[in-house]
Amino acid sequence: MTEYKNFIQDFPGRCRDILDIAGKPALSRGREVTLAIMVAAAGFVVPYERLTVGHPSGDSKRFVGAAEKLKLLLDQPFTSSVLSNKMSSTWYEGTVGSVNGDLDWYGLQRKPFSKEIKGRAALKVIRNGLAHGNIFTFGDPIQAIIFFEKKDFNDVGVARCYSYVYVAPRDFCQFLKNWFDFLDDVHIRPEVAFEILKDAA
Repeated sequence: MTEYKNFIQDFPGRCRDILDIAGKPALSRGREVTLAIMVAAAGFVVPYERLTVGHPSGDSKRFVGAAEKLKLLLDQPFTSSVLSNKMSSTWYEGTVGSVNGDLDWYGLQRKPFSKEIKGRAALKVIRNGLAHGNIFTFGDPIQAIIFFEKKDFNDVGVARCYSYVYVAPRDFCQFLKNWFDFLDDVHIRPEVAFEILKDAA
């Protein structure tokens, strides 16, 4: 196994390879949603976090171009960004007062993503859902993956409600592929990657 050149392109590229390699076997065993969540927890969360200003890796300074492109992407409306390319309209958003117990998935007051919702808002809910285990699935077979994020807090820091993103598995998988395409397009200069390898030696 070769070492990672970086966690912005190389590592997520390997995560995409796993998604492609394991896709058909996972589908035939009814584990495609598990595979998507596993890949997203690493291939989406890791580069997203590392390009954040202040991350201990310093990747936002090392890969300035990638960090700037991510910021532009986050400031765009999600539905017109490269992340929603080739997807249908199964992306919904909403809020719910509690996630304790069994939720009435059919009764969730969800609305389709508006044209105004920014990539930053959508990706933050997905990131926080993955990072904190705030993930639910709905249906058998699974019809939707739901990511939750604590939204409004009372005076003692307890969440009063949660924001959520609700999406069909096929569109979430397409989102991951679009995310990997986006990272592949940020064009990290070879000399920067070489410096990282040299420092790791």
